[in-house]
Parts: sequence; structure tokens; C-alpha cells
Amino acid sequence: MARHVPHLLLPPPYDGSRIGVVEVTRAHLEKVLRNQGPLEITYTDGSGLLGKGVYSGGWVERGRETTVDRPHPVTIAVAPPKNKSRARFLVEKLAEIGVARLLWLSTLHTEGRMPRIEKSSSWAQGALEQSRGAWLTEVSGPVSISEVGQFGAVLLADRDGADLDHVDIGEDAILCIGPEGGFAIEEIPDGALAVRLGDNVLRVETAALVGAVLLTRHLSR
Repeated sequence: MARHVPHLLLPPPYDGSRIGVVEVTRAHLEKVLRNQGPLEITYTDGSGLLGKGVYSGGWVERGRETTVDRPHPVTIAVAPPKNKSRARFLVEKLAEIGVARLLWLSTLHTEGRMPRIEKSSSWAQGALEQSRGAWLTEVSGPVSISEVGQFGAVLLADRDGADLDHVDIGEDAILCIGPEGGFAIEEIPDGALAVRLGDNVLRVETAALVGAVLLTRHLSR
């Protein structure tokens, strides 16, 4: 069986031939994985760079590095699910499939507790490392649905909306996934476009994943 090679997010800037490793990552390598080094690893800066290196004593010796393009960055705005485990699942899966940005959405009918950005970002980092990706999902918020319009065109996930395949949207479109109680009429901004994600009623985290895949496919055409 091939030996596991850890994949690490090592935030830039990089200076010289070595990269310093933060204490929490160092503790994971040395205490959890029981590796003092030298240890072969792969790494990313979270912005498209992938590299191979060797970890030892709190430092990574840089090796061969390449850059990976991010195709059609997608932003998803989501009202958090009711419990923490579902919120974590949502963040991790969106990060694994390469969503560029997740906005936590505050709505009139939001029932879930708003996750802390620090914790959400930690979940995204863990998913990036697990999936050996090159691009870190940015997590921010909370924002209202009217504030989402500042970032791009607003799409609302709605079972009675139009098929994504039949609408003309720009690359700045942001898909908004409402709470289980739906959006209140008075909070929907003018110009928002309702789009359907399928025939079934989906849970918040399922809708976010399906919507991210459909929007990515649509923008890739």
C-alpha cells in the first residue's frame, strides 16, 4: 500500500526556499500523524499553486511547483441549515468541488445558527487538504439577500423557477439558497431571477451542492 502523503495549505507569501508551518499544522503532523520529518508532502497556497516538498522541524523545503487555473469561479449564498453538522457538511462539500466563495445568508426565515467565519474557514481548509485541491473556498458573511446584489446578479433557487439551461446569465451570477421556510417576498430584490434545481424539494445543503454543480456546468459552456 502506498504511503499517505499529507497535503497542506501553506498560506503565502513564500520567501526563499523554505516555508514556515503554523503551529496547528505542525502539531497535526508531529503528534497526530507521528512524523517528525523528513516527510514528503504536497502543498498549496490556496490560490492555484501546487507544490511538492519535504517537511522537517517546522519547515517545508520547497520543490517542484505548478499553477492550476480555476475554471469559472462560482459563488453560492446559503442560509445556514438548522444544526452545526449539516452546516459543516455543506462547507466541506462545496470546498471539495471547488466553489470559489460561500456567503452565509441571513434571511427573515433563517432557522440555523449563523456559523462563525473562523470555524467555517477551518472546515473549508480541511476539505481542501483532504481533496488535495489548489484553490481555497472563501467564506464570508452574514449578508442579506439585498447585499448579495452588490457582488453580482442574484439567482434564487426556486422549484417553480426557470431551468438554468434556458436562461442567459453572466459569470458574476450568484445562486442564493434560502432557508427551509423559503424567502420572504419583501426581502427579494428587484431583478432577482428564480431558477429551478430539479423536480424534488431539496434540503438546504443538498440544494447548495446541486446548484453549485449546475451553475458551474452552465458557466463552462
